[in-house]
Amino acid sequence: MIQLKGNGGRLRCVIPDQIPDGELSQEVRRLAEEGEHILRGSELVVDFESRRVTLDLMCLIMRELVIPLELKVVAWKSIHRESLELLKSAGLPVEEVPARPRWEGLLPALRVRRSLRSGQRVEHRGDVIVEGNVNDGAEVVAEGHVVVLGRLQGLVHAGSGGDEEATVCARAFEAPQVRIGFKVGSMGREDPWWGKAVTVAVEDGAVVVSQWPSA
Repeated sequence: MIQLKGNGGRLRCVIPDQIPDGELSQEVRRLAEEGEHILRGSELVVDFESRRVTLDLMCLIMRELVIPLELKVVAWKSIHRESLELLKSAGLPVEEVPARPRWEGLLPALRVRRSLRSGQRVEHRGDVIVEGNVNDGAEVVAEGHVVVLGRLQGLVHAGSGGDEEATVCARAFEAPQVRIGFKVGSMGREDPWWGKAVTVAVEDGAVVVSQWPSA
């Protein structure tokens, strides 16, 4: 399947050669539908890896993904020599410029000086610090890190723009799910970290939980 990866303020769409040609249209449409809330308006690197690129494939990506989601493709990558020449001849950028630092474009940290009740939602283009509880049914969405100084029972999505270097910290973690970038981690009452002070991060592509440092 088509993979979507995040790093800082940039997304990478990987289209491997293992996907049969006949399934490409369905895969691109699936990505556009399922990833719209994250993709829309983002900077994107399209990486074909060793897949042979055709004009039809380029048009498919433009028509179903780039144009409707208002994406800015900063590079079209390929290690297939003929495909790379095709991309160059089409006048498309094939060299990836360094991504902006994670903190560029982010707002100062938002301090929420209360607990969040069910149905309440906080969304911020930066780090969020909640000086209370995030109760079941409440939601915090942040492009940066999220720190909850009370109980975390609701939904938190850190690195909502695709930044998998973001973290979630909570003094008492009691949430069945947490999201970082494009990754989702699940936890149950039987887990050893349930109710404990934890830090949640993405390591080697997986969501991992560790003890919140005491000092």
